[in-house]
This record gives sequence, structure tokens and C-alpha cells, in this order.
Amino acid sequence: MIKVYVAGKLNDQSCGYIKNMHRMIKLADMIRSMGFSVFIPCLDFLSGLVCGDYEYQDYFENNLPWLESSDYVYVIADSENSKGTQREIARARELGIPVVTSIMYFKKLRDDDERKAFNKI
Repeated sequence: MIKVYVAGKLNDQSCGYIKNMHRMIKLADMIRSMGFSVFIPCLDFLSGLVCGDYEYQDYFENNLPWLESSDYVYVIADSENSKGTQREIARARELGIPVVTSIMYFKKLRDDDERKAFNKI
């Protein structure tokens, strides 16, 4: 299964942070419904909530190996100016992992794969 790391701004004021998490999870779920496996970095919010002592770097360092093992990095619109997202994009490019900015890319990728599989029959 193709793995997609979903990157996007999170660190905002508390209401903005929750709205950004909502958006990230909804978009990741759309990609997942197309048949891809997704990693959603904001879900570690719950772990940080329980542990209570995480720092920014704790979150970033935990998520980075997931990015590094992904087949694609999807960047949510309007996240390009986020410092964390910029670091994620830079790391993906260093590793040659394609950075995608349109969710429709995954629909096309899925449709192309389905056509290839059908043509083999």
C-alpha cells in the first residue's frame, strides 16, 4: 500500500490549532478512502496531552521517521509558510520523496493504477 505523509500547519493559537487538526484529519481521511495508507502527524496531540511534557522537538522528531519512510508527502494548502511544514518539505526533497499539493493527484494515481491492473487481465 502506498504511504502518504500528510503535512500541514498546526502550531497556531489554540482554536486555530484545533481547526488545523480537523482539516488535516479530514483531508487525510479523503486520501485514505482512495486506498492509500496515511500518517497524520497531528494525532500525536493525544499522546502529548496524556504525557503533558512534550516539547515541539519531541513531536517533530517522532514524526520525521514516518515522513522518511513515506512514498509521498501531501502538503495541505495554505501551509507552505509554516516553519514545521517547510522543514518537512525540505526533508522530503532531500530524500527524493515527491511533494504533492493537490489531493486530486491521489485520485488520478489511484485511477491510473486501477487502469493498469485492468489492462493486465
